[in-house]
Amino acid sequence: MSLSDELRQLDHDVADLPLAPAAAIRARGRRRGRAQLAATTVAVAAVAVTAGVVLTRPDEPQPVADVPPPVACDVALPAEPAEVQVRVGGGDVAAELRVRGFTVLSGPPGSGTTALAYGPAAIGDAALLRAYLPGEVAMHYDAARRDAVVDLTLAPGADRLATTIAINQALVEAGEPTPPPGC
Repeated sequence: MSLSDELRQLDHDVADLPLAPAAAIRARGRRRGRAQLAATTVAVAAVAVTAGVVLTRPDEPQPVADVPPPVACDVALPAEPAEVQVRVGGGDVAAELRVRGFTVLSGPPGSGTTALAYGPAAIGDAALLRAYLPGEVAMHYDAARRDAVVDLTLAPGADRLATTIAINQALVEAGEPTPPPGC
């Protein structure tokens, strides 16, 4: 049987099929759509009621989280170094910080790595001071601290501060200080 014979046979078979009018097909589609919408609405309502019952069960005590209240954080960069109080052991860096205008408080000499320790009231101050320190500096935020002093610990051999250009570049790269979690 050739292709043209098969096409004729198929045309003959299709000619005898009864076709429903277009209006009947559209009506059947609308009925099916309304039934699906009703079923979906009932399912959503059942889920909402069930979730409401689970969330509002009065017989179960709700756990109370021991979350400390948010701490007021100062993330603004100071206008000038004189606004920053730094606690650092003696040495060349302490003297250089005084020359550059920082308020330097005496503290124990540092050892280990160069690090800054600060609390919520000194976030911006620590960010500014970080720009003055070349190389790796560990930043230690302590939410329990209530003073506005930044503690500077110096690694052995850390005896200089960054140049003005390096400070400006570091401040641009760091951007505005962001508050840590809990602020």
